[in-house]
Amino acid sequence: MKKTILITGATSGIGRAATSEFAARGYEVFATYRTDTDRDALAAIEGVHPIQMDVTSPADLERAYATVAAQVGDEGLYALLNNAGITYAAPFEFADEQRAREVIEVNVMAPYRITQAFLPLLVAHGDRHAVKPRVVNVASWAGLMAAPFIPFYNASKFAVIGLTESMFYDLRLLGIHTALAIPGITNTPLLAKTTDDATASLAAMPADGRARYQALFDHYATMGESSASMPLLATPEKVARRLHRIVDRRKPRFKNHLSIDASLIDNVMTRLPWAARVAMNTRMYRLDGRTAAS
Repeated sequence: MKKTILITGATSGIGRAATSEFAARGYEVFATYRTDTDRDALAAIEGVHPIQMDVTSPADLERAYATVAAQVGDEGLYALLNNAGITYAAPFEFADEQRAREVIEVNVMAPYRITQAFLPLLVAHGDRHAVKPRVVNVASWAGLMAAPFIPFYNASKFAVIGLTESMFYDLRLLGIHTALAIPGITNTPLLAKTTDDATASLAAMPADGRARYQALFDHYATMGESSASMPLLATPEKVARRLHRIVDRRKPRFKNHLSIDASLIDNVMTRLPWAARVAMNTRMYRLDGRTAAS
């Protein structure tokens, strides 16, 4: 059986590492990109078929489906890895609605639309093979426990976890396995993007807003820089190897932690009393004295 997989968000970070990992393991990989420069880089990897697709574009999705369908034929599609995601950092007071909607569109609505569109190819694979097709949605520790200044990133990842759990039941009726993959803090461009977003949000605030958030966001940037230099920080390559193990299992587990910190947050931090969680985040983000209510 030839194993085929569609990977979204394949041009950087976890998606790029996963594309290389699956191709090296003998998969035929359909990897999504948006710009021609990204296409050339993906095309250079043996076993990879670059697919141009903005995950929020219905027209791109339709073309991508037609391209993949023509390639896989009656064999159908073995696996779908919904990895594409974006972040956005801003205090709730000054969060921009358009940016918030973009985060929800990419992080939540795209996995829904893409999975729904590719169901015929996944079902076709299941009809021909004993090893059933599978869909893996990449969430985040931010979908397990919220943090300050990323309200809509948190909201989107909480939503992905709920969406995936519901999909588990619905897609099982079609003979499709559904799995949830939860990374922790990973050394990818998304980590730096979150810090850059915070800086841009601060610059766009009125003077009274900057006065209120400057020190907090300076510390937030320092936290991001410190995280990037942590020796135990998961690399995209390590995460990609774990994703391969999930996808390649005959019957994947539903919930899969991709790093130690993701497991720690899910199994320990989320079970702390609410007051303890508030105290921890208040101290970590230096929010002492910033709110009147507890």
